[in-house]
Amino acid sequence: MNANAQNVFRFATPFAENGGEARAFAAMILCGFEPPAQQVEFVDPQTGKWYRVDFLWRTRDGRIVVVELDGLVKYTDAQMMNGRTLGGVIDDERERSEGLKRAGVDVIVHIRMDDLHDLEGLKQRLAGTGVPLRRR
Repeated sequence: MNANAQNVFRFATPFAENGGEARAFAAMILCGFEPPAQQVEFVDPQTGKWYRVDFLWRTRDGRIVVVELDGLVKYTDAQMMNGRTLGGVIDDERERSEGLKRAGVDVIVHIRMDDLHDLEGLKQRLAGTGVPLRRR
């Protein structure tokens, strides 16, 4: 078993909706961060829409930081696009981000699977948001 698979099993939780989320969760822990909450729901107070985020931390100063693992398939797979154009998918993503901000999310970081190959880069990106490090 390769190291990536071992780490996914080592840090497995029942909340990952797919293998990519399980791998991202493991990567964030390997970067030294506190394990994030997973699949947390928010309600946009303006529209009433519900949104579920992949990963969430509350910083020491009370801010909410969300990490979303974005797959490129949602921009290319006709079934996932649900009849929307690429522009429509992008507009929906923007509306989702705005809804999350209205619901109290302070920072949204979008990552892709490629980002999981560079743990140092991922660590630097997330450290800049105030995501808490694990206490030793």
